[in-house]
Amino acid sequence: MSLQPQSLKWAEPSRVWAHFDAADKPISKIFYNFNPSLSCQDPNFHFSKPKCKLSKVEICSELTANCSKWLIEPAPFRSMVQDFHMYCGSAAYDSAWVATIQFIGVLFGAITYGHLGDHFGRKPVSFVGIFIGITFGVASGFAPTWQVFAAFRFIVGTSIASILIVFYAYILEFIEPEQRVFLRSFFNWGYARLVFTLACFICGYWRSAAIVTSLLSLPILPVLLVLPESPKWYATKKRFREMKNAEKRVAWLSGIPYDPDEKILEEESGKSEAKQDTKIYTMRDLFTSWPIAYRTIVVGSLWFSTSLSAFGSDLNSGNLAGNFYLSQFVSGGVTAFAKIFVFLLDTYVPSFDRRRLHQYPQIAMIICYAAIMALMILPESDCNSQGSRDLAIIIINIIGVSFIEITWDACYLVAVECFPTKIRTIGIGTCSLLARTGALLAPQMAYLSDIYRPIPYAIVCSIGIFSLLISCFFLPDTKGVDLAALDPTVELDYNRRKSVTENIGIQRRLTGAVAAVPRATIGEDA
Repeated sequence: MSLQPQSLKWAEPSRVWAHFDAADKPISKIFYNFNPSLSCQDPNFHFSKPKCKLSKVEICSELTANCSKWLIEPAPFRSMVQDFHMYCGSAAYDSAWVATIQFIGVLFGAITYGHLGDHFGRKPVSFVGIFIGITFGVASGFAPTWQVFAAFRFIVGTSIASILIVFYAYILEFIEPEQRVFLRSFFNWGYARLVFTLACFICGYWRSAAIVTSLLSLPILPVLLVLPESPKWYATKKRFREMKNAEKRVAWLSGIPYDPDEKILEEESGKSEAKQDTKIYTMRDLFTSWPIAYRTIVVGSLWFSTSLSAFGSDLNSGNLAGNFYLSQFVSGGVTAFAKIFVFLLDTYVPSFDRRRLHQYPQIAMIICYAAIMALMILPESDCNSQGSRDLAIIIINIIGVSFIEITWDACYLVAVECFPTKIRTIGIGTCSLLARTGALLAPQMAYLSDIYRPIPYAIVCSIGIFSLLISCFFLPDTKGVDLAALDPTVELDYNRRKSVTENIGIQRRLTGAVAAVPRATIGEDA
Protein backbone atom coordinates (compact mmCIF):
# COMPACT_ATOMS: atom_id res chain seq x y z
CA MET A 1 0.00 0.00 0.00
CA SER A 2 1.29 3.41 -0.85
CA LEU A 3 -0.53 6.65 -0.32
CA GLN A 4 0.41 9.59 -2.50
CA PRO A 5 0.05 12.93 -0.66
CA GLN A 6 3.34 13.83 -2.26
CA SER A 7 3.15 17.39 -3.50
CA LEU A 8 5.21 18.54 -0.53
CA LYS A 9 7.34 21.59 -1.28
CA TRP A 10 10.94 20.32 -1.34
CA ALA A 11 12.75 23.53 -2.25
CA GLU A 12 14.71 23.87 0.99
CA PRO A 13 15.73 20.20 1.45
CA SER A 14 16.62 19.92 -2.24
CA ARG A 15 18.72 23.08 -2.08
CA VAL A 16 20.75 21.61 0.78
CA TRP A 17 21.18 18.32 -1.11
CA ALA A 18 22.46 20.31 -4.10
CA HIS A 19 24.83 22.28 -1.87
CA PHE A 20 26.40 19.16 -0.38
CA ASP A 21 26.51 17.65 -3.85
CA ALA A 22 28.68 20.62 -4.81
CA ALA A 23 30.85 20.04 -1.74
CA ASP A 24 31.36 16.47 -2.90
CA LYS A 25 32.19 17.59 -6.43
CA PRO A 26 35.72 18.90 -7.14
CA ILE A 27 34.69 22.59 -6.97
CA SER A 28 35.77 22.90 -3.32
CA LYS A 29 39.12 21.26 -4.10
CA ILE A 30 39.61 23.53 -7.12
CA PHE A 31 39.51 26.54 -4.80
CA TYR A 32 41.23 25.13 -1.71
CA ASN A 33 44.05 23.65 -3.84
CA PHE A 34 44.37 26.58 -6.23
CA ASN A 35 47.99 27.02 -7.32
CA PRO A 36 49.24 30.55 -8.00
CA SER A 37 51.73 31.15 -10.78
CA LEU A 38 55.41 31.02 -9.77
CA SER A 39 58.29 33.13 -11.07
CA CYS A 40 61.75 34.37 -10.04
CA GLN A 41 62.93 37.83 -8.99
CA ASP A 42 66.62 37.15 -9.60
CA PRO A 43 67.73 39.58 -12.34
CA ASN A 44 69.85 36.98 -14.14
CA PHE A 45 67.35 34.13 -13.99
CA HIS A 46 65.75 32.85 -17.19
CA PHE A 47 63.72 29.72 -17.80
CA SER A 48 65.25 27.20 -20.20
CA LYS A 49 62.40 27.81 -22.67
CA PRO A 50 59.24 29.94 -22.81
CA LYS A 51 57.28 29.48 -19.57
CA CYS A 52 54.09 28.55 -21.42
CA LYS A 53 55.87 25.45 -22.76
CA LEU A 54 56.99 24.24 -19.35
CA SER A 55 54.98 21.93 -17.13
CA LYS A 56 54.51 22.86 -13.49
CA VAL A 57 57.00 20.19 -12.46
CA GLU A 58 59.59 21.65 -14.83
CA ILE A 59 58.94 25.20 -13.53
CA CYS A 60 59.43 24.03 -9.94
CA SER A 61 62.55 22.10 -10.85
CA GLU A 62 64.20 25.11 -12.51
CA LEU A 63 63.18 27.51 -9.73
CA THR A 64 64.48 25.14 -7.06
CA ALA A 65 67.80 24.68 -8.83
CA ASN A 66 68.55 28.20 -10.04
CA CYS A 67 66.41 30.79 -8.20
CA SER A 68 67.18 32.30 -4.80
CA LYS A 69 64.17 34.65 -4.57
CA TRP A 70 60.86 33.17 -5.64
CA LEU A 71 57.94 35.33 -6.68
CA ILE A 72 54.39 34.20 -5.91
CA GLU A 73 52.37 36.07 -8.50
CA PRO A 74 49.04 37.69 -7.48
CA ALA A 75 46.22 35.14 -7.48
CA PRO A 76 42.43 35.62 -7.71
CA PHE A 77 41.90 33.40 -4.64
CA ARG A 78 44.16 32.81 -1.63
CA SER A 79 44.15 29.07 -1.15
CA MET A 80 45.44 26.60 1.42
CA VAL A 81 48.43 26.05 -0.89
CA GLN A 82 49.63 29.61 -0.24
CA ASP A 83 49.09 29.56 3.53
CA PHE A 84 50.91 26.26 4.00
CA HIS A 85 53.52 26.82 1.21
CA MET A 86 52.58 23.71 -0.79
CA TYR A 87 53.90 24.88 -4.15
CA CYS A 88 56.40 22.28 -5.31
CA GLY A 89 57.84 18.85 -4.68
CA SER A 90 56.38 16.62 -1.97
CA ALA A 91 54.43 19.54 -0.50
CA ALA A 92 52.55 19.93 -3.81
CA TYR A 93 51.71 16.25 -3.74
CA ASP A 94 50.46 16.67 -0.15
CA SER A 95 47.93 19.25 -1.37
CA ALA A 96 46.55 16.64 -3.76
CA TRP A 97 46.31 14.25 -0.83
CA VAL A 98 44.01 16.64 1.03
CA ALA A 99 41.39 16.14 -1.69
CA THR A 100 42.04 12.38 -1.64
CA ILE A 101 41.51 12.27 2.13
CA GLN A 102 38.10 13.93 1.79
CA PHE A 103 37.19 11.36 -0.85
CA ILE A 104 38.24 8.62 1.59
CA GLY A 105 35.85 10.21 4.09
CA VAL A 106 33.03 10.03 1.56
CA LEU A 107 33.92 6.40 0.90
CA PHE A 108 33.83 5.60 4.64
CA GLY A 109 30.54 7.46 5.01
CA ALA A 110 29.05 5.56 2.08
CA ILE A 111 29.65 2.30 3.93
CA THR A 112 28.32 3.42 7.31
CA TYR A 113 25.51 5.87 6.55
CA GLY A 114 23.87 3.62 3.96
CA HIS A 115 23.37 0.89 6.56
CA LEU A 116 22.34 3.38 9.26
CA GLY A 117 19.75 4.98 6.96
CA ASP A 118 18.08 1.66 6.22
CA HIS A 119 18.12 0.56 9.88
CA PHE A 120 17.34 3.73 11.89
CA GLY A 121 15.38 5.70 9.28
CA ARG A 122 16.08 8.43 6.75
CA LYS A 123 15.23 11.47 8.87
CA PRO A 124 17.44 10.99 12.01
CA VAL A 125 20.44 9.83 10.01
CA SER A 126 20.09 12.79 7.62
CA PHE A 127 19.85 15.23 10.54
CA VAL A 128 22.96 13.85 12.24
CA GLY A 129 24.92 13.77 8.98
CA ILE A 130 24.08 17.38 8.09
CA PHE A 131 24.85 18.61 11.62
CA ILE A 132 28.25 16.90 11.59
CA GLY A 133 29.03 18.31 8.14
CA ILE A 134 28.21 21.88 9.15
CA THR A 135 30.18 21.62 12.40
CA PHE A 136 33.39 20.27 10.92
CA GLY A 137 33.05 22.35 7.75
CA VAL A 138 33.16 25.48 9.90
CA ALA A 139 35.98 24.01 12.02
CA SER A 140 38.07 23.36 8.89
CA GLY A 141 38.22 27.12 8.32
CA PHE A 142 40.23 27.43 11.56
CA ALA A 143 42.66 24.56 10.89
CA PRO A 144 46.21 25.54 11.95
CA THR A 145 47.92 23.03 9.64
CA TRP A 146 47.07 21.22 6.43
CA GLN A 147 47.04 17.93 8.33
CA VAL A 148 44.29 19.21 10.68
CA PHE A 149 42.43 20.65 7.69
CA ALA A 150 42.60 17.26 5.97
CA ALA A 151 41.31 15.49 9.11
CA PHE A 152 38.34 17.87 9.34
CA ARG A 153 37.60 17.46 5.64
CA PHE A 154 37.63 13.68 6.13
CA ILE A 155 34.78 14.05 8.62
CA VAL A 156 33.02 16.46 6.27
CA GLY A 157 33.38 13.78 3.59
CA THR A 158 31.52 11.24 5.73
CA SER A 159 28.74 13.80 6.17
CA ILE A 160 28.58 14.42 2.42
CA ALA A 161 28.01 10.69 1.97
CA SER A 162 24.99 10.81 4.29
CA ILE A 163 23.49 13.63 2.20
CA LEU A 164 24.14 12.00 -1.16
CA ILE A 165 22.83 8.61 -0.07
CA VAL A 166 20.35 8.82 2.83
CA PHE A 167 19.01 12.36 2.36
CA TYR A 168 18.67 11.86 -1.38
CA ALA A 169 16.67 8.64 -0.87
CA TYR A 170 14.60 10.46 1.79
CA ILE A 171 13.58 13.16 -0.70
CA LEU A 172 12.84 10.79 -3.58
CA GLU A 173 10.63 8.58 -1.42
CA PHE A 174 8.26 11.55 -1.03
CA ILE A 175 7.87 12.53 -4.67
CA GLU A 176 6.23 11.11 -7.78
CA PRO A 177 8.25 9.24 -10.47
CA GLU A 178 7.83 12.10 -12.97
CA GLN A 179 9.27 14.56 -10.42
CA ARG A 180 12.61 12.77 -10.07
CA VAL A 181 14.20 14.31 -13.16
CA PHE A 182 12.69 17.68 -12.15
CA LEU A 183 14.59 17.41 -8.86
CA ARG A 184 17.86 16.63 -10.61
CA SER A 185 17.25 19.37 -13.17
CA PHE A 186 16.44 22.31 -10.88
CA PHE A 187 18.28 21.38 -7.68
CA ASN A 188 21.71 20.29 -8.82
CA TRP A 189 25.34 21.07 -8.48
CA GLY A 190 25.31 23.45 -11.47
CA TYR A 191 23.38 25.98 -9.40
CA ALA A 192 25.36 25.05 -6.31
CA ARG A 193 28.58 25.63 -8.22
CA LEU A 194 27.42 29.15 -9.03
CA VAL A 195 26.68 29.79 -5.35
CA PHE A 196 29.96 28.23 -4.22
CA THR A 197 31.99 30.22 -6.75
CA LEU A 198 30.18 33.42 -5.75
CA ALA A 199 30.94 32.77 -2.07
CA CYS A 200 34.63 32.20 -2.86
CA PHE A 201 34.69 35.29 -5.07
CA ILE A 202 33.27 37.44 -2.26
CA CYS A 203 35.45 35.90 0.48
CA GLY A 204 38.64 35.61 -1.58
CA TYR A 205 40.20 33.45 1.15
CA TRP A 206 39.89 29.73 1.75
CA ARG A 207 39.28 30.01 5.51
CA SER A 208 36.31 32.36 5.30
CA ALA A 209 35.00 30.48 2.25
CA ALA A 210 35.03 27.18 4.20
CA ILE A 211 33.02 28.78 7.02
CA VAL A 212 30.49 30.57 4.81
CA THR A 213 29.78 27.65 2.48
CA SER A 214 29.26 25.32 5.46
CA LEU A 215 26.81 27.70 7.16
CA LEU A 216 24.70 27.88 3.99
CA SER A 217 23.22 24.51 4.97
CA LEU A 218 22.26 25.53 8.50
CA PRO A 219 18.57 26.36 7.72
CA ILE A 220 17.81 22.72 6.86
CA LEU A 221 18.17 21.57 10.48
CA PRO A 222 14.94 23.21 11.79
CA VAL A 223 13.18 22.18 8.57
CA LEU A 224 14.06 18.52 9.22
CA LEU A 225 12.52 18.78 12.70
CA VAL A 226 9.18 19.63 11.07
CA LEU A 227 9.27 16.95 8.35
CA PRO A 228 8.13 13.37 9.09
CA GLU A 229 10.01 10.15 8.55
CA SER A 230 9.57 8.54 5.13
CA PRO A 231 6.24 6.65 5.06
CA LYS A 232 7.79 4.16 2.63
CA TRP A 233 10.49 3.37 5.18
CA TYR A 234 7.87 2.82 7.89
CA ALA A 235 5.93 0.54 5.53
CA THR A 236 8.96 -1.69 4.90
CA LYS A 237 9.42 -2.02 8.67
CA LYS A 238 5.70 -2.92 8.98
CA ARG A 239 5.17 0.03 11.31
CA PHE A 240 1.86 1.01 9.77
CA ARG A 241 0.63 3.24 12.59
CA GLU A 242 3.70 5.46 12.29
CA MET A 243 3.35 5.32 8.51
CA LYS A 244 -0.23 6.62 8.79
CA ASN A 245 0.88 9.48 11.06
CA ALA A 246 3.73 10.36 8.67
CA GLU A 247 1.36 10.42 5.70
CA LYS A 248 -1.03 12.66 7.63
CA ARG A 249 1.88 15.02 8.29
CA VAL A 250 2.87 15.03 4.62
CA ALA A 251 -0.71 15.74 3.59
CA TRP A 252 -0.96 18.61 6.08
CA LEU A 253 2.33 20.14 4.92
CA SER A 254 1.23 19.74 1.30
CA GLY A 255 -2.11 21.41 1.95
CA ILE A 256 -4.18 18.47 0.64
CA PRO A 257 -6.76 16.25 2.40
CA TYR A 258 -5.66 12.91 3.83
CA ASP A 259 -8.02 10.14 2.68
CA PRO A 260 -6.51 6.67 3.18
CA ASP A 261 -8.26 3.36 2.75
CA GLU A 262 -8.88 2.76 6.46
CA LYS A 263 -10.01 -0.86 5.96
CA ILE A 264 -6.82 -1.86 4.16
CA LEU A 265 -4.72 0.04 6.67
CA GLU A 266 -6.38 -1.72 9.64
CA GLU A 267 -6.00 -5.14 8.02
CA GLU A 268 -2.32 -4.65 7.24
CA SER A 269 -1.66 -3.08 10.63
CA GLY A 270 -3.38 -6.00 12.41
CA LYS A 271 -1.41 -8.59 10.45
CA SER A 272 1.92 -6.88 10.96
CA GLU A 273 1.76 -5.34 14.43
CA ALA A 274 2.99 -8.50 16.10
CA LYS A 275 5.81 -9.09 13.65
CA GLN A 276 7.54 -5.85 12.80
CA ASP A 277 10.54 -6.22 10.53
CA THR A 278 13.56 -6.00 12.81
CA LYS A 279 15.95 -7.74 10.43
CA ILE A 280 19.20 -5.84 9.94
CA TYR A 281 20.06 -5.70 6.24
CA THR A 282 23.65 -5.38 5.10
CA MET A 283 25.62 -5.09 1.90
CA ARG A 284 25.47 -8.87 1.62
CA ASP A 285 21.75 -8.62 0.83
CA LEU A 286 22.62 -6.94 -2.47
CA PHE A 287 24.10 -10.23 -3.68
CA THR A 288 21.57 -12.80 -2.44
CA SER A 289 19.26 -12.64 -5.44
CA TRP A 290 20.37 -12.60 -9.06
CA PRO A 291 18.24 -9.63 -10.23
CA ILE A 292 19.48 -7.34 -7.44
CA ALA A 293 23.07 -8.61 -7.73
CA TYR A 294 22.96 -7.96 -11.48
CA ARG A 295 21.74 -4.39 -11.00
CA THR A 296 24.31 -3.75 -8.26
CA ILE A 297 27.20 -4.84 -10.48
CA VAL A 298 26.05 -2.93 -13.57
CA VAL A 299 25.03 0.31 -11.85
CA GLY A 300 28.02 0.20 -9.50
CA SER A 301 30.47 -0.11 -12.40
CA LEU A 302 28.87 2.94 -14.06
CA TRP A 303 29.19 4.94 -10.85
CA PHE A 304 32.88 4.01 -10.64
CA SER A 305 33.69 5.01 -14.22
CA THR A 306 31.59 8.19 -14.13
CA SER A 307 33.17 9.27 -10.86
CA LEU A 308 36.70 8.76 -12.14
CA SER A 309 35.92 10.70 -15.32
CA ALA A 310 34.03 13.53 -13.60
CA PHE A 311 36.41 14.14 -10.72
CA GLY A 312 39.55 13.69 -12.79
CA SER A 313 38.52 16.13 -15.52
CA ASP A 314 36.98 18.72 -13.21
CA LEU A 315 39.85 18.74 -10.73
CA ASN A 316 42.12 19.44 -13.67
CA SER A 317 40.00 22.44 -14.74
CA GLY A 318 41.80 24.57 -12.16
CA ASN A 319 45.00 23.95 -14.12
CA LEU A 320 43.59 25.39 -17.35
CA ALA A 321 44.41 28.86 -18.57
CA GLY A 322 41.93 31.75 -18.68
CA ASN A 323 40.01 33.79 -16.12
CA PHE A 324 39.68 31.56 -13.07
CA TYR A 325 36.33 32.79 -11.73
CA LEU A 326 34.76 33.30 -15.13
CA SER A 327 35.45 29.71 -16.18
CA GLN A 328 33.88 28.38 -12.96
CA PHE A 329 30.80 30.63 -13.31
CA VAL A 330 30.33 29.65 -16.94
CA SER A 331 30.79 25.96 -16.14
CA GLY A 332 28.10 26.12 -13.45
CA GLY A 333 25.74 28.04 -15.74
CA VAL A 334 26.18 25.68 -18.68
CA THR A 335 25.61 22.65 -16.42
CA ALA A 336 22.44 24.17 -14.96
CA PHE A 337 21.09 24.98 -18.43
CA ALA A 338 21.91 21.49 -19.73
CA LYS A 339 19.95 19.92 -16.86
CA ILE A 340 16.88 21.99 -17.75
CA PHE A 341 17.16 20.68 -21.31
CA VAL A 342 17.26 17.13 -19.93
CA PHE A 343 14.08 17.82 -17.95
CA LEU A 344 12.30 18.96 -21.11
CA LEU A 345 13.43 15.84 -22.99
CA ASP A 346 12.35 13.55 -20.17
CA THR A 347 8.95 15.26 -19.89
CA TYR A 348 8.00 15.66 -23.54
CA VAL A 349 9.86 12.80 -25.24
CA PRO A 350 8.63 9.51 -23.71
CA SER A 351 11.25 7.48 -25.59
CA PHE A 352 14.05 9.40 -23.85
CA ASP A 353 14.66 6.74 -21.20
CA ARG A 354 17.40 6.26 -18.60
CA ARG A 355 19.63 4.40 -21.05
CA ARG A 356 19.59 7.29 -23.51
CA LEU A 357 20.07 9.73 -20.63
CA HIS A 358 23.35 7.99 -19.91
CA GLN A 359 24.57 7.03 -23.39
CA TYR A 360 24.06 10.23 -25.42
CA PRO A 361 25.96 12.51 -22.98
CA GLN A 362 28.63 9.83 -22.61
CA ILE A 363 29.28 9.85 -26.37
CA ALA A 364 29.41 13.66 -26.40
CA MET A 365 31.82 13.67 -23.45
CA ILE A 366 34.21 11.26 -25.19
CA ILE A 367 34.23 13.47 -28.30
CA CYS A 368 34.91 16.61 -26.21
CA TYR A 369 37.86 15.19 -24.30
CA ALA A 370 39.34 13.51 -27.36
CA ALA A 371 39.31 16.97 -28.99
CA ILE A 372 41.02 18.52 -25.95
CA MET A 373 43.67 15.82 -25.98
CA ALA A 374 44.34 16.46 -29.66
CA LEU A 375 44.60 20.21 -29.11
CA MET A 376 47.08 19.72 -26.28
CA ILE A 377 49.25 17.36 -28.29
CA LEU A 378 49.46 19.63 -31.34
CA PRO A 379 52.59 21.81 -31.14
CA GLU A 380 52.42 25.61 -31.07
CA SER A 381 55.07 27.80 -32.66
CA ASP A 382 55.16 30.36 -29.81
CA CYS A 383 53.29 31.47 -26.70
CA ASN A 384 51.43 34.25 -28.51
CA SER A 385 49.56 31.74 -30.67
CA GLN A 386 48.65 29.59 -27.65
CA GLY A 387 45.89 31.93 -26.40
CA SER A 388 43.30 30.87 -28.97
CA ARG A 389 44.04 27.21 -28.36
CA ASP A 390 43.68 27.64 -24.59
CA LEU A 391 40.32 29.37 -25.11
CA ALA A 392 39.11 26.47 -27.26
CA ILE A 393 40.26 23.99 -24.61
CA ILE A 394 38.39 25.86 -21.87
CA ILE A 395 35.16 26.00 -23.87
CA ILE A 396 35.30 22.31 -24.82
CA ASN A 397 36.19 21.36 -21.24
CA ILE A 398 33.14 23.22 -19.88
CA ILE A 399 30.89 21.43 -22.39
CA GLY A 400 32.47 18.08 -21.51
CA VAL A 401 32.00 18.61 -17.76
CA SER A 402 28.33 19.42 -18.38
CA PHE A 403 27.82 16.19 -20.29
CA ILE A 404 29.47 14.20 -17.50
CA GLU A 405 27.09 15.80 -15.03
CA ILE A 406 24.14 14.57 -17.08
CA THR A 407 25.49 11.02 -16.94
CA TRP A 408 25.54 11.44 -13.14
CA ASP A 409 21.78 12.06 -13.32
CA ALA A 410 21.30 8.71 -15.02
CA CYS A 411 23.48 6.96 -12.43
CA TYR A 412 21.60 8.43 -9.46
CA LEU A 413 18.14 7.87 -10.94
CA VAL A 414 18.77 4.25 -11.94
CA ALA A 415 20.28 3.48 -8.51
CA VAL A 416 17.24 4.86 -6.67
CA GLU A 417 14.81 3.18 -9.07
CA CYS A 418 16.21 -0.37 -9.00
CA PHE A 419 16.66 -1.15 -5.28
CA PRO A 420 13.81 -2.08 -2.87
CA THR A 421 13.20 0.34 0.01
CA LYS A 422 14.64 -2.01 2.63
CA ILE A 423 18.05 -1.90 1.02
CA ARG A 424 17.78 1.27 -1.04
CA THR A 425 20.30 3.37 0.89
CA ILE A 426 22.58 0.32 1.21
CA GLY A 427 22.41 -0.08 -2.57
CA ILE A 428 23.04 3.60 -3.25
CA GLY A 429 25.76 3.54 -0.59
CA THR A 430 27.48 0.61 -2.29
CA CYS A 431 27.35 2.41 -5.64
CA SER A 432 28.70 5.52 -3.92
CA LEU A 433 31.44 3.40 -2.36
CA LEU A 434 32.53 2.29 -5.82
CA ALA A 435 32.32 5.89 -7.03
CA ARG A 436 34.56 7.09 -4.19
CA THR A 437 37.05 4.38 -5.05
CA GLY A 438 37.26 5.96 -8.50
CA ALA A 439 37.37 9.44 -6.97
CA LEU A 440 40.40 8.48 -4.89
CA LEU A 441 42.37 8.28 -8.12
CA ALA A 442 41.11 11.62 -9.45
CA PRO A 443 43.50 13.96 -7.56
CA GLN A 444 46.38 11.87 -8.82
CA MET A 445 45.05 12.28 -12.38
CA ALA A 446 45.06 16.06 -11.93
CA TYR A 447 48.60 15.84 -10.56
CA LEU A 448 49.67 13.94 -13.70
CA SER A 449 48.80 17.04 -15.75
CA ASP A 450 51.76 18.73 -14.05
CA ILE A 451 53.94 16.18 -15.86
CA TYR A 452 52.14 16.01 -19.22
CA ARG A 453 48.93 17.95 -19.81
CA PRO A 454 47.01 15.49 -22.05
CA ILE A 455 47.29 12.53 -19.64
CA PRO A 456 44.08 13.21 -17.62
CA TYR A 457 42.01 13.54 -20.79
CA ALA A 458 43.43 10.34 -22.29
CA ILE A 459 42.38 8.49 -19.12
CA VAL A 460 38.92 10.09 -19.14
CA CYS A 461 38.34 9.06 -22.78
CA SER A 462 39.37 5.47 -22.07
CA ILE A 463 37.13 5.22 -19.00
CA GLY A 464 34.27 6.85 -20.92
CA ILE A 465 34.42 4.23 -23.68
CA PHE A 466 34.38 1.46 -21.05
CA SER A 467 31.34 3.02 -19.36
CA LEU A 468 29.53 3.44 -22.68
CA LEU A 469 29.95 -0.24 -23.55
CA ILE A 470 28.52 -1.31 -20.18
CA SER A 471 25.57 1.03 -20.63
CA CYS A 472 24.80 -0.16 -24.16
CA PHE A 473 24.86 -3.87 -23.35
CA PHE A 474 23.78 -4.17 -19.71
CA LEU A 475 22.08 -1.07 -18.27
CA PRO A 476 18.35 -1.62 -17.49
CA ASP A 477 15.81 1.12 -18.09
CA THR A 478 13.92 2.15 -14.93
CA LYS A 479 12.08 5.27 -16.08
CA GLY A 480 8.72 5.69 -14.35
CA VAL A 481 9.21 2.82 -11.88
CA ASP A 482 7.01 3.09 -8.77
CA LEU A 483 9.36 2.72 -5.79
CA ALA A 484 6.63 1.00 -3.79
CA ALA A 485 6.46 -1.72 -6.46
CA LEU A 486 10.04 -2.66 -5.63
CA ASP A 487 9.26 -3.39 -1.98
CA PRO A 488 8.10 -7.06 -2.02
CA THR A 489 10.97 -8.99 -0.48
CA VAL A 490 10.88 -12.37 -2.22
CA GLU A 491 14.25 -11.56 -3.74
CA LEU A 492 15.70 -10.85 -0.28
CA ASP A 493 14.55 -14.14 1.27
CA TYR A 494 17.40 -16.58 1.34
CA ASN A 495 19.05 -19.17 3.55
CA ARG A 496 21.61 -17.32 5.66
CA ARG A 497 23.42 -20.58 6.35
CA LYS A 498 24.30 -20.93 2.69
CA SER A 499 27.02 -18.94 0.98
CA VAL A 500 26.24 -15.92 -1.15
CA THR A 501 27.21 -17.87 -4.27
CA GLU A 502 24.85 -20.73 -3.38
CA ASN A 503 21.99 -18.33 -2.69
CA ILE A 504 22.47 -16.55 -6.01
CA GLY A 505 22.38 -19.91 -7.77
CA ILE A 506 19.13 -20.82 -5.99
CA GLN A 507 17.55 -17.49 -6.82
CA ARG A 508 18.57 -17.76 -10.46
CA ARG A 509 16.91 -21.18 -10.71
CA LEU A 510 13.77 -19.89 -8.99
CA THR A 511 13.45 -16.78 -11.13
CA GLY A 512 14.82 -18.28 -14.34
CA ALA A 513 17.06 -15.21 -14.60
CA VAL A 514 20.09 -15.97 -16.70
CA ALA A 515 20.64 -12.54 -18.18
CA ALA A 516 19.52 -8.97 -17.74
CA VAL A 517 16.22 -8.26 -16.05
CA PRO A 518 13.78 -7.29 -18.85
CA ARG A 519 13.63 -3.52 -18.95
CA ALA A 520 9.87 -3.43 -19.36
CA THR A 521 9.29 -5.42 -16.14
CA ILE A 522 12.00 -4.19 -13.82
CA GLY A 523 9.45 -2.95 -11.34
CA GLU A 524 7.60 -6.28 -11.39
CA ASP A 525 10.36 -8.77 -10.75
CA ALA A 526 11.23 -7.16 -7.44
